[in-house]
Amino acid sequence: MTVANSPDILSILARDTLSILKPRAKSLIVTVYGDAILPHGGAAWLSDLIKVMEIFHIGERVVRTAVFRLAQDDILTAQQIGRRSVYSLTESGHQDFDAAQRRIYAPVRVREATGAPWQIALLTSTIDSTERDNLRKALGWIGYGSLGPQVLLGIGGTLDAAKKEITHLGLEGRVALFEAAPGSPIETLRALCRETWDLEETDSAYRAFINSFAPILNALENDQKSLTPETAFTLRILMIHVYRRALLRDPGLPADIMPETWSGRQATELAARIYDILKQPAQSYLENTASGVDGSLPPPSEAYFSRFQGTIA
Repeated sequence: MTVANSPDILSILARDTLSILKPRAKSLIVTVYGDAILPHGGAAWLSDLIKVMEIFHIGERVVRTAVFRLAQDDILTAQQIGRRSVYSLTESGHQDFDAAQRRIYAPVRVREATGAPWQIALLTSTIDSTERDNLRKALGWIGYGSLGPQVLLGIGGTLDAAKKEITHLGLEGRVALFEAAPGSPIETLRALCRETWDLEETDSAYRAFINSFAPILNALENDQKSLTPETAFTLRILMIHVYRRALLRDPGLPADIMPETWSGRQATELAARIYDILKQPAQSYLENTASGVDGSLPPPSEAYFSRFQGTIA
């Protein structure tokens, strides 16, 4: 799809994308924290957050309700400083956001299943449903899928990351970890993966992302002069919001197991190109809108500068 140039086309695309997506306030604030606030320490004044969320047509009352619920979920914690409130990521929130960030902004990795180790986590019967759900979520960040009520399966990673998550949840005495080399034909491995992960749903999410944001990349590549910092920030947050929801379903399986029509690599390359264009002007918007707890906004972390590094050819 080709988008004609116009002085207002980028702001129109941002407005239309927001109107189509209609993101929920709580979920979008999670994206704002992960993409924009985490690199600067993970803390933001409530007044600054309210100002930022205005560009997404989310009002003050809705923002206050959303951050209150995020605090109840142990993702954010509030601190009163004078008459102002600052919301920071909790320790648990930091761990979850750091794990998600390593997935979201990582370059494309092309791995083959042949010889790649498989990880198996066996849950004992003493683990209750809440603990099981928490474990599935935690190991899901690093590419594990559920093969059954007491079996989680991963491929191509290491046991260390799983051990860390299991220890964090206090389940190290009730989860047994194994690593094994595959001894079955690739067709059998593909069938096993289809049972463990909903690859069709993930591919559909990737294709929806591509359909939504390929026209935006086309417009950005044709006309960046009319791109304002506010529009850049709006587009960057919306893009990451949609991309992460697809990516975090993706187990990151080796390429030779995936369907030939798999859209994941194309989606990641699209996200990387858009991010590269929007990164600096969006950063300018944030620096001119938000301040740090002790004054000016702290400089971004080193990890921020390596986002999507190596993805763009």
